[in-house]
Amino acid sequence: MKESICQHCNKLFTPIAGSYGKFCSLSCSNFYRAKKVKLKLEENYNKNPVYCNYCKEPLHFSKKKNKFCSSSCSAKASNQITYKKIINQDNRNHNIFEKRQRGPKPKEKLIYSKIKFLFCEKTKQWYSNRNIDGSYRRCSPYIKGDKEKYYNAARFKFNVYHYPEEFNIQLIEETGWYTCPGKKRKNGIKNINGVSRDHIISVSYGYKNNIDPSIIAHPANCRIILQSENKKKSGRCSLTLEQLLERIKEWNEKYTERMTRFELATNSLEG
Repeated sequence: MKESICQHCNKLFTPIAGSYGKFCSLSCSNFYRAKKVKLKLEENYNKNPVYCNYCKEPLHFSKKKNKFCSSSCSAKASNQITYKKIINQDNRNHNIFEKRQRGPKPKEKLIYSKIKFLFCEKTKQWYSNRNIDGSYRRCSPYIKGDKEKYYNAARFKFNVYHYPEEFNIQLIEETGWYTCPGKKRKNGIKNINGVSRDHIISVSYGYKNNIDPSIIAHPANCRIILQSENKKKSGRCSLTLEQLLERIKEWNEKYTERMTRFELATNSLEG
């Protein structure tokens, strides 16, 4: 006998004698007819569909027995239902109509700011509980640890342009100063390829070995390099402490401190 193709599963089969040869099995026949009946029912339903009781949108054929198209519409409709509550007071009946609401009550929004001002007991000063970037402060900004105090004291406090012979000013003009692209700068100029002032003997090394911060902050301990190289250098030192002290001695012989900044030494005995 010739082979036939099942109209439901598209499978090749040899029809049984006396059959029409449309389906390979009774289950495929039942599935095909049920699907055909369902499509006809859905077509008739789409001509006159059931509408959602809240949004008035037509319901899908699979939800034809529902009253609402979704749980959201059901909740919104039930929240609008008012119910009657009777309270007996002084032998009188009072009818009160209240609005039904699902879920927890919404929290009241605070009309005041979340920024608070706290008092530091050690320094006797007021401070805000928020930083500039919006994060919370864990402690008073006026209380500084030994490490933070040392790092602040070891910062450079001079102008490199006063010493064009000691520093590479041309490199600064070519690349510019490095500027951090962080949140504080926002829309400001950002130069991540610029140069920065580098401690030849690093601040971390000075802190660990109890070196006087004035030695670390001395101009003789400074050099101008690219920020990318400064970042790779990390806490490594390019000089020993003895070599730096010798450089400081030579620097002080060449320059003298005057008017809170370093100036060229003069031949005058008064200077």
